[in-house]
Amino acid sequence: MRKTRLLVHAKPSPCARLCSCLITIACLLLPAIAWAAPHLGADVDLAALSPEARATELSRLAQAGVQSVRWRLDWNRVEPSPGAFTWEADEAAVNAALAHGLEVVLILGPCAEWAVDPAREVPADQRQFSVPKDIGAWRRYVREAASHFRGRVRHWQVRQQPNLRNFRGTRREFLRLVAAATQEVTAVDPQSLVIMPESGSLDIAEISRLIQSDAWSSFHVLGVYLDQRADGLSSLALPWAVLTNEVLPAGDRAASRPLWVLGSGGSLPAEAWVQRYLLAWALGADRCYLPAAAVSSEWTAVIRGADLTGYLLLGPDVWALAFRGEQGPFLLAWSAQEAPVPASALAPTVDGDAASKAAPVGGAPGSAVVTQGESTAFTVGPRPVLIPGLCLDAARPLPITRADVLAARRGLDVSPSPLVYADWSMPQLPEFGLRHRDLRHLPGGIVASEERYDRTCVRTLMRPGRGEEKEDNPWIYFDVDDRWLYFDQGKTPVAITVECDGSFLGKQKLGFNIIYDSVSGYRFTPWQWVDAGAGWRRYRVELNDVNFANRSGYDFHINAKGSKQDLWVASVTVEKRPAEELR
Repeated sequence: MRKTRLLVHAKPSPCARLCSCLITIACLLLPAIAWAAPHLGADVDLAALSPEARATELSRLAQAGVQSVRWRLDWNRVEPSPGAFTWEADEAAVNAALAHGLEVVLILGPCAEWAVDPAREVPADQRQFSVPKDIGAWRRYVREAASHFRGRVRHWQVRQQPNLRNFRGTRREFLRLVAAATQEVTAVDPQSLVIMPESGSLDIAEISRLIQSDAWSSFHVLGVYLDQRADGLSSLALPWAVLTNEVLPAGDRAASRPLWVLGSGGSLPAEAWVQRYLLAWALGADRCYLPAAAVSSEWTAVIRGADLTGYLLLGPDVWALAFRGEQGPFLLAWSAQEAPVPASALAPTVDGDAASKAAPVGGAPGSAVVTQGESTAFTVGPRPVLIPGLCLDAARPLPITRADVLAARRGLDVSPSPLVYADWSMPQLPEFGLRHRDLRHLPGGIVASEERYDRTCVRTLMRPGRGEEKEDNPWIYFDVDDRWLYFDQGKTPVAITVECDGSFLGKQKLGFNIIYDSVSGYRFTPWQWVDAGAGWRRYRVELNDVNFANRSGYDFHINAKGSKQDLWVASVTVEKRPAEELR
């Protein structure tokens, strides 16, 4: 494992000490915008714990600085049969949380098994993810819950992350549940707030459409999830920066909605949750909810009472955020993998004694410091490291914008180019601003690289046998470089050209279309039949409504499903067309 090192002088000269003093004074005089920590919440099912375990856990969380707790008000548990309510477990849990000074947020759902339409023939283990057949039953459940906990619970979330795995209904059906819940809750207590969770991992395209719809007025708080993406946590910074600076109503936060982080999908190590909390802080979240097991006084004590004043690095390898606390300025830095960071990438050292105490949050003082002769190195890794003794006047101010995030990206900047391409026979740049090879893990996209007519190409893998369709891999995924085009909202017309081999089975046996991220969601282009006969063919499609916001980890994919043979693709090009063509 390589170690991240920042070199500092162990024995500064008198001149250096004078410069350090001047820099320190400059740091103190420099005005900065400071952000207080977002409200820290914990997810814990208090209703499922014994009274003793509940009291112990609540004491631990309160001491760690948690301000609210959240759990599911399970519809099956509180209304086991239509109209028959039982509140004992949740009643005790709510009262215990309030007694420890913690606010309570309850999640409405999942669906009661008895409320599912039998005609849908939903398997028993899937019924909780379904939509109630009668909206009136949902309204009664919400109304009774709001009435029972009136004055004690004032924050209500509608279901959990409503993606395909957790919600087996349409977007319209989910929004209907949200609107009905808001009506019932506010009728009981006008001071209560309803949280609507978004379905994806920072799906800014969907949130943008939501803002423009009537549904935007049907809830009070917008909840988002910080799921892990294929290219690491740093990739979440771009959609978040665009969301907070461009998508939400500009210039008037009161006219938009408070923004809460509701966690992340799947299980993650403790340090990943700490990184998510720091990321939510850096990008302006109002609240952030973590699993109770990820909350520890070891790291919350480090940042308690501190203000975030800016950042030094935004990845992709290392994040470094600048803070001001009671003990003075300090840096919190982390890296997905341990890697060297040049001294110039961080900040000058003004207090060598303080810097020698750098440590991973919760670690022993000095445990992150390696001394080599006249130099000192800081070891930075997935666990955030606290580094004091640095002058942070060079920290860039908040908020973090699209331009800030993109400027931190590594690799060739393709933004000035009129086109991007993937041509796997090119020896130097087989993928110039158009990624494919590292997207082959996506569903239906496990395709193969093959040599054909002296060209390196990509081949779909489809099984011809009946009953084997689920093993097909007919999709070739692509992601356009974010610096070239990202969340464009239909402003730039583009053309996609696909170079593929002809149909060896004859006429109308091989074809494809393109599924792309548009301003109205993923759309299909018209089906394109591939001409019969061997040899490379080129087919071009022009698009005037692209978004390309990486909403599912890609911007478009070639779909050959329905063909009688596999599709060989030698190259794909995406070019920007003249803006006049939009008129």
